[in-house]
Amino acid sequence: MIKINLRKLISERHMTQAELAELTGIRPSTICDICNNTCSFLKINNIDKICTVLGCEVQELILVCR
Repeated sequence: MIKINLRKLISERHMTQAELAELTGIRPSTICDICNNTCSFLKINNIDKICTVLGCEVQELILVCR
């Protein structure tokens, strides 16, 4: 199972979903879906934007749960 760890990452950085959306240029509804793990796919460029803004690695954002 794959889990997106975005909610925790933005919380640790004292950031809101709206702030992340503005800084990345990703629609707020898309950020919300990613935070809630309800998105059916993630664009590679969105992953890159999120990791760049949050200063994290892909492995911190996308977790493989066994």
